[in-house]
Amino acid sequence: RDLARDLHLMALFALQLALSPPQARLGSGSARAALRLRGGSGVTGGSLGRGGGSPAIDGEFDYIIVGGGAAGCVLANRLSADPAHRVLLIEAGGDASRDKRAQVPWAFTKLLRSEYDWDFHVEAEAAVNQQEVYLCRGKALGGSSVTNVMLYHRGSPADYDAWEEAGARGWGAKDVLPYYLRVEDYGDGASQYHAVGGHVSVQEVPYQNQLSATFLRAMGQLGFRPNGDFNDWSSPQEGYGRYKVTQRAGRRCTAADGYLAAARERANLVVVTGAQATRLALDSAYDGAGRLQVSGVEFARGDEREPCSVRLARGGEAVLCAGAVQTPHLLLLSGIGPAEHLREVGVPVRADLPGVGSGLQDHPAVVVSYESKKAVAATDDALLKGYASLVNPLALLRWLLFGRGPLACAACDHGGFVRSSPDLDQPDVQIRFVPARASSASGMNTLIELGRRARFLPGFSTQVVACRPRSEGRVRLRSADPFAKPIIEGIHLGAAEDVASLRHGIRLGRQVCAAAAFDEYRGEEVFPGAAVQSDEQIDEYIRSSVHSANALTSSCRMGDPSDPAAVLDSHLRVRGVGGLRVADASAMPRIIGGQTQAPTYMLAERAADILLHARLQAHEPATESVSQRLEVAAGAP
Repeated sequence: RDLARDLHLMALFALQLALSPPQARLGSGSARAALRLRGGSGVTGGSLGRGGGSPAIDGEFDYIIVGGGAAGCVLANRLSADPAHRVLLIEAGGDASRDKRAQVPWAFTKLLRSEYDWDFHVEAEAAVNQQEVYLCRGKALGGSSVTNVMLYHRGSPADYDAWEEAGARGWGAKDVLPYYLRVEDYGDGASQYHAVGGHVSVQEVPYQNQLSATFLRAMGQLGFRPNGDFNDWSSPQEGYGRYKVTQRAGRRCTAADGYLAAARERANLVVVTGAQATRLALDSAYDGAGRLQVSGVEFARGDEREPCSVRLARGGEAVLCAGAVQTPHLLLLSGIGPAEHLREVGVPVRADLPGVGSGLQDHPAVVVSYESKKAVAATDDALLKGYASLVNPLALLRWLLFGRGPLACAACDHGGFVRSSPDLDQPDVQIRFVPARASSASGMNTLIELGRRARFLPGFSTQVVACRPRSEGRVRLRSADPFAKPIIEGIHLGAAEDVASLRHGIRLGRQVCAAAAFDEYRGEEVFPGAAVQSDEQIDEYIRSSVHSANALTSSCRMGDPSDPAAVLDSHLRVRGVGGLRVADASAMPRIIGGQTQAPTYMLAERAADILLHARLQAHEPATESVSQRLEVAAGAP
């Protein structure tokens, strides 16, 4: 019905265009503007991209935000809302807001290993059969909200109550819910667990492939419960359904689109892109009491890596929002971390904090994939003859005019959460259904090949994710060179429980695809392959093909003062260092059971209130609007 309606509207549009005078056709500026893809126009004072002019970075700043990802964009908006605060945002990447690859959801595969990707990898080790596991990390204003698959999950209330039990006081479920509501502009309207009017548009994908609809029927046939909203905390997370995504009218809604663009006219906000932070400036006498204190940030600017520095105003704070890899990396480069490791790489020790870089977590994933007897996959809908280089003109026109169709899809927006054992309190397995055939046992390799115009045959897949993993790894310096990529190790399959979760997920994925609903489509099993049946064979497949679901957290975690591995207190302050906080996914005590974009937004919103409340208490009256917002803020610690 949607397709018929869109064809009808397109026919009317074509007729109207044919009958319109020449100056009103698509060649005119106004007509082109009507169809132009939406993107942010930049930030006043900012240097957006490497080729444009650079803003003057004169004087001192009340807040220096390092990292322009999801958290950094939130904080840039909230902290600069008071014109009395001078705010600087430093981002190593560029501005992707006008890049079509960052606007069209289907085109995200072309961003993998592009200039907008840090392109990290996990070191080869025995747990993953000596393979290097690729990690996509966004390198642009908006960070990984530019490159991810847009899924919007909060996890469950128990995830946040566990944070509080781990020493993150004031971060329980009842405390964080108001900040989730502040983030959202929810497409289905306001309710107890959702809100409208926030900076991030949250909707269902305006496209449903028939194989995805078949997946829902198959899950029902197997007896699983339907779940219409995985973010409704009044009911269990378990079940199957359609996932919500960060889109507006079929277009990706990044943190830069939602938060940063809204602040672009503020004269007190300066945004600098192409600027990689290299070290925190530390002054042991800066606060007058001999306490170690951040006094500024050093960074390298542009392709020539011009050395620059900027200072904090007295009472100002640096806020690290560079992500779960780059935030500990910068701390280590600055001499804040495990003393023994810092000495090994020749970095002077300024603060011995053993937990910096440790506790790193990710969601490991594997794939079950089948041939399809019918050419009805998303790749068949979006592409001509299965080639990524030939986009279906009808699909393109539907997206341009109406924001619908397969190009609004980023593949895995249907799925569910299940427990591998009835003894578990929460789901440990997430199923993400993909209405396309895998070309590789590694799901990330399949996406990279799609972005590089590989040929795709009809099929369908379930990506199985260990959504509450036990494994923990770490970030370490490769050398004292700030431009050397860090060592990332140990984050996948170090815990036997994670392998068991994925093993159960593979067996479940096979059961789903063997359900009667798929009878008319199901061909041969491609991955793992029909010969892989025993636990030992499945485990070997898992270790050989595991890939990242791109949800890195917990490398500078909050915790109790008695926990020697905790880097932050519940106010997000780095222990033993004044004027320094961390406000990104690295601060999470543990990874949540779901994708981590939504909790990063929440954490940054709460961090903004913590920072503003601290300034209000310390020495400075805030403007009336900020004071009013702080009065109604939900329990800032």
